[in-house]
Amino acid sequence: MKETILSLEKSAMERWRNGDPWGFVEISAEELTYVDPGLTAPILGLEEFKAYMKRLEGKIRYQGSEFIVPRVVVAGDAAVLSYNYRSSVITPEGTTMSQTPWNATEVYFRRDDHWRIVHTHWSYVLHKLPRSVEVPVPVQLSQQGYEGVMGEVMALESAAMERWRKGDPWGFIEIYAPDVTYFDTGTPQRLNGLDALRAELAQREGKIHYDVMEFISPRVQACGELAVLTYRFFSTQLKPDGSISSKIPWNCSEVYLRIDGKWRIVHNHWSFIMGERM
Repeated sequence: MKETILSLEKSAMERWRNGDPWGFVEISAEELTYVDPGLTAPILGLEEFKAYMKRLEGKIRYQGSEFIVPRVVVAGDAAVLSYNYRSSVITPEGTTMSQTPWNATEVYFRRDDHWRIVHTHWSYVLHKLPRSVEVPVPVQLSQQGYEGVMGEVMALESAAMERWRKGDPWGFIEIYAPDVTYFDTGTPQRLNGLDALRAELAQREGKIHYDVMEFISPRVQACGELAVLTYRFFSTQLKPDGSISSKIPWNCSEVYLRIDGKWRIVHNHWSFIMGERM
């Protein structure tokens, strides 16, 4: 099963690097959500994804394609694939001219005996904020409540984030699974396992503070005991007079798995909206 998912991904990528984006379209589900560094808001749905891919047809070509430590976690009819990826342009003489390192997250659900991508999140490894970016957000006139799986995972996420914004990263540690995998803007490769996360977040303890947190359009896609939570996020610092000092826009993908009756994060992917290569 893991081999099947990785084979689907690699076959689609072979077509992609030769200017043909339709391999990914063919293995994506109708309810696809898609995030990459060129977007200020996620793509929602297969028709919107097709229109996006149509604009890229024939425009992306490169020779080197390297999947670095791909990992597939399967839970019934759901799976999460994560890997670092390196695309490179190679001269006819065999010299590597340029390389682009990526973080990649793919969530697959099995439908009618076929695996389909329901969520994609791409980001550059070690990327930075652009100088400026305009991010469209929906206008919400009343406070939104969440029910069911959405309510359960959002309660965990918001409680951990409330601690995070005050310099305390251990709220997330408490809801990570032992074999969690993790990408963010400052990790040179995927982090693997709870011990690696503890070591990483210990370096950030007490160093991250902001005043206002905003979850923008959170969504949950669930299949059995696995749920992928996606949202855009603003972390905002205020001046003493209450005006905005800085606002940082993020994309977040959290894959939760219910283990022994409790939701635990098995994969986490953070990136800056419109993040640029270092």
